[in-house]
Amino acid sequence: MKKTQKRPCNTTCSSRSVFLASVLLVLSGGGFSRSTSNDSCRSYSEALATTFGVTRSSVSNRNTHIQSNNALSSRGGSSSLFSAKEGTEDEIEIKSSKGVNGRTKASISIEKFTDKLGNSDQEIKTKHIAETNLPTDIGHFRLRAYRVEEKMRELLQNEHVGTEPCVIYSTHKPPFGKKDVPVRIHDQCFTSEVFRSQRCDCKEQLKMSLEYIQKHGGAIIYLQQEGRGIGLANKVAAYALQDVGMDTVDANTHLGFPEDCRQYGVVPSILEDMGIDSIRLITNNPRKIERLTSLGIDVKDTIPMVVKKPTEFNRKYLQTKQDRMNHTNFGEMLSIDLDSRGAAGIVDDAVNALQKQGAAHPHSVAEEFINEGEEMAAAAIASALIDDDQEGVVANEDGYCFGRESVEKAIEAVARGEIVVVVDDMDRENEGDFIMAADKCTPETMAIINRYSSGVICIGMEGARMDELKLPAMVVNSEDPKGTAFSVTVDAARKHGITTGISPKERAKTMQLLADPSSGPTDFVRPGHVFPLRAKENGVLTRDGHTEAAVDLSRLAGCHPSGVLCEINSEENPTEMMRLPEIKRFCKKHGFVLTSIADMKQYRKDTEQ
Repeated sequence: MKKTQKRPCNTTCSSRSVFLASVLLVLSGGGFSRSTSNDSCRSYSEALATTFGVTRSSVSNRNTHIQSNNALSSRGGSSSLFSAKEGTEDEIEIKSSKGVNGRTKASISIEKFTDKLGNSDQEIKTKHIAETNLPTDIGHFRLRAYRVEEKMRELLQNEHVGTEPCVIYSTHKPPFGKKDVPVRIHDQCFTSEVFRSQRCDCKEQLKMSLEYIQKHGGAIIYLQQEGRGIGLANKVAAYALQDVGMDTVDANTHLGFPEDCRQYGVVPSILEDMGIDSIRLITNNPRKIERLTSLGIDVKDTIPMVVKKPTEFNRKYLQTKQDRMNHTNFGEMLSIDLDSRGAAGIVDDAVNALQKQGAAHPHSVAEEFINEGEEMAAAAIASALIDDDQEGVVANEDGYCFGRESVEKAIEAVARGEIVVVVDDMDRENEGDFIMAADKCTPETMAIINRYSSGVICIGMEGARMDELKLPAMVVNSEDPKGTAFSVTVDAARKHGITTGISPKERAKTMQLLADPSSGPTDFVRPGHVFPLRAKENGVLTRDGHTEAAVDLSRLAGCHPSGVLCEINSEENPTEMMRLPEIKRFCKKHGFVLTSIADMKQYRKDTEQ
């Protein structure tokens, strides 16, 4: 007897997927003749086996039962038997008969493959290709692309796993050379992330992870392995099986795949390239922890990432992840009742909340109701009721413009070393300034400030500190219309590694030294490229300027009372400064916290009395 050469599993599995999809099409009465002739069915089965090169497995058959309330129930009439022609390479038996309720049952016997697609990982080297800016609606990120080295590609063992992973991280919080970095290993979900499918929670988890690393720092390693590593076409076939009752695990296994074909061999190489020694894994999946630790990755702990509630479309998927794939952290989420009111109920909630909260605090309401699918209707309502055309800062009756929460968020952001944006009053400069704590200034944050600003980068300081450093006024009789108290400009001295003093790296060093209590007058040279500004005592309660705002925010954040500040140029009108309507759009686009000097004044009055 002539032996048939076995093909790799990735070929036969995808062939079997196409064949099974065709079988389902026959059973549902679409695309082919309803003839019950054994000969015609043998010919079709034989043709598929020949066309797709299906091979025979040595493992005994496993019966798969599929029952549909819709497509299959339309098949009536007498029972019939379809069987593959004896002697073909793949033996598949299809039976159709009347069920107890008059519905048609289909039973498909398929030989299960012994080969499994790369369930054991080994390290796979990657090469860094390029990096670029990635502005998003969540914030400003950097996208870093990698490619599996040519000589390593055979180790992937799976044609459905891509060879070009990438990394995304917050521009403001680069993770390079750090320990215990929050990292999500996210697997591609084209159906959810591109086509907006609600059958899973992948796009929500990706969005939550982006928001997390934008706020706290970290990275997302994005891997091209659709459908837990079975590929897009096979995933669609798995979805078709789920349509007729299977769960996500059974659908994969009945297509001849393991329940999880993903591979993580590229992760160690990427982490090594970025200098990340240990990670805090953003996951609900204990198996992923095991897979990564087996590759030598130091996983310190995990960070949960769970959607708030299931939908009618993904509840079964989430339940299967918990019950059969050991996912954790779901708590009581799966017991939450679905909102039977649909979009109308959600919109009502949005409008009612807006009416209760009032015009002083519109942003948190809008953010609360901006979500996916039906909830986009609520976002439209909220956006329509928010005054995006506000020309400048004007305090409300309670003294706030953006609200007390905006100041609290700004303080928290400054404490984390982030840049915030502070706007002064409409009848003053009506401009927005970048502000951050000087002792937390890094070359990366300085580069961001330099990129979007006027370039005249200043540091607000208390008068006593400026006297310690012997920084006199720039001129004896200042004619500045706003009374800004410029001192002589400075750079850090050459003994601190300074060359010209103008680069973001060297200006950041100068800022750090100015905010370092141990620094003295000889640590600086005059003139330079950093502009120290003398703040008034008692800060914004004495003078409503950005100088005082920078000092106050740094002090309130628990940092040295010295703050970096610089005006923001308009992107829409490059010859002008950025005004409030554009500032709002800019902060939303790049993820900056926005507050105002008016809000800061009222906050200090409320908290310091």
